[in-house]
Amino acid sequence: MAEVDLTAFQDNVQTLKNMAHSRLFMAVIKTNAYGHGVAEIGRAAVEAGADRLGVSTVEEGTRLREEGIRVPIHLLSSIMPNQASEAVLHDLIVPVSSENMADTLSREAVRQAKNVTVHLKIDTGLHRFGINPGQAAVFCRACYDLPRLNWEGVYTHFSNADEGDWLTTKQQFSRFMKTISYFSQKGCHFPIRHAGASTIAIERQDMHLDMVRPGIALFGYPPERRQRQMVSLRPVLTLRSRVLHVRDLSPDTPVGYGDAYVTSDYETIAVVPIGLGDGYPRGLAREGEMLIHGQRASPTGAISLDQTMINVTHISNVKPGDEVVIIGRQGNDVISARETANWINGNVDDVLASLTERVPRIYK
Repeated sequence: MAEVDLTAFQDNVQTLKNMAHSRLFMAVIKTNAYGHGVAEIGRAAVEAGADRLGVSTVEEGTRLREEGIRVPIHLLSSIMPNQASEAVLHDLIVPVSSENMADTLSREAVRQAKNVTVHLKIDTGLHRFGINPGQAAVFCRACYDLPRLNWEGVYTHFSNADEGDWLTTKQQFSRFMKTISYFSQKGCHFPIRHAGASTIAIERQDMHLDMVRPGIALFGYPPERRQRQMVSLRPVLTLRSRVLHVRDLSPDTPVGYGDAYVTSDYETIAVVPIGLGDGYPRGLAREGEMLIHGQRASPTGAISLDQTMINVTHISNVKPGDEVVIIGRQGNDVISARETANWINGNVDDVLASLTERVPRIYK
């Protein structure tokens, strides 16, 4: 069970919004709100004062519209041409990274007799999406006056900001601003300029421009360790389970698939019903830990699709039904999503966004 603290989330929204030197604040809730639940988190973000929402896919944007959310919703990833119809229908703000997409959206908007709001993506160094700054003149001539396109914004995404590589980030920011200036000289105007995700929102007010768009920080985790001294945020998610079964095993007993672990003495193994199918990665079998009776216990043997076995030999009186905390606090100890990410040599996104739909979300 994933327990989602909406009060903590809304406090984080307010904290980051108060830091913003921009007129607009986008709450990025992509990838099912980093595993927290896009619909519930979307409503909470709007209630907390977010001006806009950012998602990854047309499906997420459509879900928010079906939930009655009316604030502007940005798609932050490029879409396929066959998704243009639904994006226009549900008034989603679409990123444009090519002449072909601009033309496709224009034709679809004409067909539906609607205007479609678009934001032009500039590639300043990430080399994922966006037009090359050197193509600005050609793009402006070809696309700016296409019918039914509302060129509301222009944006970029930095490649090295989280790492604190400010030399590269400043170069990319300068490239972005010069491209915007060039567009303006050619009569192509974009009222909303934005470049700042969580790290920029926290550290670089000089790059906030017209809108900031924090994501993972909203859920209580600044992207990098250095930022913990700059902002006070509260983790939003606690992941709990319960002991399903307990077995007392003799020495030299193989445990789990492939005999990945063999007991060295008389040991007690507890079975916890969480596994790969829930988004609990196999890599945690090497270094991961869970909390039970306020003490840490390590996975034993291979993590399976539906269960993980933990060694509780050192913990007294473990029985079926006992609470197990995978992420969160129990007693005087806490396991954070960041600590869990470190065990798999990953980041917080890897841990939170991997939680699958079959994990029940409880909102409080």
